[in-house]
Amino acid sequence: MRLYVAMKDNLLSTSMDDITQNPRKLHWPASRDRIQECLMAGKDPETECANFLRVLQPFNQTHLYVCGTGAFNPRCAFIAISIFQQSGHQTLSYSQTECGKGKCPYDPFQKTASAVVDGELYAGITSDFMSRDSAFFRSLGNRHVIRTEQYDSTWMQDAHFVRVAPLSETDNPEDDKVYVFFSERAQEAEGAAGKVLYSRVARVCKNDIGGQRSLVNKWSTFQKARLVCSVPGPDGLQTHFDQLQDVFILHGKDKKNPLIYGLFTTSSDILNGSAVCVYRMEDVIRAFKGNFLHKEGPQYKWAEFTGKVPYPRPGTCPSSTYGSYSSTREYPDDVIFFSRTHPLLEENVLPLGERPLLVRVGVHYKFTKLLVDRVEAVDSTYDVLFIGTDSGLVLKAIHLPREHGDSQEVTLEQLEVFQHRSPVTAMTLSKKKQWLFVGSREGVSQLALYQCELYGQACAECCLARDPYCTWDGHACSPYMPTVRRRNARHLGEDEDPLTQCVRQGAGLQVEAEHRVMMVAEGNSTYLECLPRSRHAAVTWYKQAGENSPELNQVLSGEQVVVIERGVLIRRAELSHGGVYHCQVEEHGYHWTAVTVHLAVWSPSPGRLIASWSGSSHPGAAAATGQLWHGDAMALVHPRNLGQHCRALGYRPPRNRRRHSDMAAAADKEKERHKNGGGGGRVAGRKSRSKPQQRAPRSA
Repeated sequence: MRLYVAMKDNLLSTSMDDITQNPRKLHWPASRDRIQECLMAGKDPETECANFLRVLQPFNQTHLYVCGTGAFNPRCAFIAISIFQQSGHQTLSYSQTECGKGKCPYDPFQKTASAVVDGELYAGITSDFMSRDSAFFRSLGNRHVIRTEQYDSTWMQDAHFVRVAPLSETDNPEDDKVYVFFSERAQEAEGAAGKVLYSRVARVCKNDIGGQRSLVNKWSTFQKARLVCSVPGPDGLQTHFDQLQDVFILHGKDKKNPLIYGLFTTSSDILNGSAVCVYRMEDVIRAFKGNFLHKEGPQYKWAEFTGKVPYPRPGTCPSSTYGSYSSTREYPDDVIFFSRTHPLLEENVLPLGERPLLVRVGVHYKFTKLLVDRVEAVDSTYDVLFIGTDSGLVLKAIHLPREHGDSQEVTLEQLEVFQHRSPVTAMTLSKKKQWLFVGSREGVSQLALYQCELYGQACAECCLARDPYCTWDGHACSPYMPTVRRRNARHLGEDEDPLTQCVRQGAGLQVEAEHRVMMVAEGNSTYLECLPRSRHAAVTWYKQAGENSPELNQVLSGEQVVVIERGVLIRRAELSHGGVYHCQVEEHGYHWTAVTVHLAVWSPSPGRLIASWSGSSHPGAAAATGQLWHGDAMALVHPRNLGQHCRALGYRPPRNRRRHSDMAAAADKEKERHKNGGGGGRVAGRKSRSKPQQRAPRSA
């Protein structure tokens, strides 16, 4: 299996086992004449006047179909996969390419979406030099090129295309349709406030060949509806995420009713947020069977069309299911005229639960890309979301069902993939190889879908991680193999206690506290560290009132003691600081002691040694413990310069303790916060950390 990467002036092929091993590159530059003309038009030589590959699709078992901007002169080519088996430098000449107009945008900054269906290319692009003509095309194959109506704002206006996908509606292939997801300026909502963005889902029939006298070589079945992703509020006030960024279609057992995951952001400068909404295919189909919107004239408002709808209903495919028409060219003129003037449906497509599945507001990033992997775990089946952001992060999240019908979002990991925080522009995964591939302007990173060993060596820690890829096998936290029903496997549901789940006959599996003995000279500084394995854990430090006393007092920040994110810093040790300290971890309502520190403070003066070597633990402390393609080959497309190298970025979780200078700086900051009225409580254990977890790609 191969991974194909489309980038600036090059198409790269590499192994999916290790993307750094022997990558092969096909050089495809723009012609010198076109580069000169591009420069004379005032375009940027680095970011515009080159061949940015924007369309990368599998055409058949032996060839790819690839298109590039060609320095504002789009070109396309059929590329044999076997060319990457040849050694040496490979270059694609201009004579080996064909005109890419209607298949690829001129401007590399414009978003595009495409898919090859039955040997034909469906592409949503801006098709002119000035990027003013947003259109949805069908080309290649033996039929005439067909497109949306040109420069008609009721069809499309300033569209930003996201996804093209063929979907079946009935058992009759004559009814099959191709769907396109995009955002655009909404004509029905514009007014005194100016431009308004809506997200849309549109569809056309695969057997649409246009009309006979009207809509010649234009779609005669094109229709669109609004996708709504909003947080309902009091008094009917709603917060809308109106900019569609990505779509992932998850097919289950019912092939005709997949789940459609949409990734949205806000277009407002006031509210900076992102959301993921989930839609059912049956709700999309119902919207297309509803009423049409209508506008009488320029001075009228958009309203429901109450007149007579012609037969066959506009948008219906010519098939034996709905009538005797064998072609759209046989449709009556009133049907074609109605289709041209009424492309918009009245009913909106609402998400499951009429609210987003996941929301992020007020964070330093926005969502950019989305993948969903359906995973069979010990106790159930989960949809794992991998979300790329514009700050180079990748989030891994799931949802756990609750008793009252809603769900709880759990972020399993937050990975910092790229050193310079470049926006994630493409993602794909290999279910067979268990790899996640993430692309940005910096390069391509290869990440394992899971690393169960990071969740600790105790049953409760493994269960509390809630990662459906992992389970406790009786000895360690390890990947779950659905085909092997291991007797000792344990996993944790929403209302299950890991203390009762993680028990074998005759022995309990608990989180054993780590015991440390430390000594510090009076007047010196020392640091008590506690690093919970889970990013959801809250940490609280306690100190025993006496060596054998069960009473515990919470450690608070003060003049000489500062509680920071990873532990407790004692700036100048005093004799009273000696004793037994407990780092207690709380997660999802469960508590356990992760670290117990016996701290001894000694003084150079004879006879002045305070040591707590035998203090007992708290009695209950230890009770708990650009374009993607995958198949036989996989493709990943970048809309911008991907760089000249394809590399795996190797990160490891930070294991070394901070230097004392770093601790002192953190302590000064915490001390200042304390003086300014920030409170003297703990800082460690916040639900969301600012520093993301990092991990390394696993070798295959």
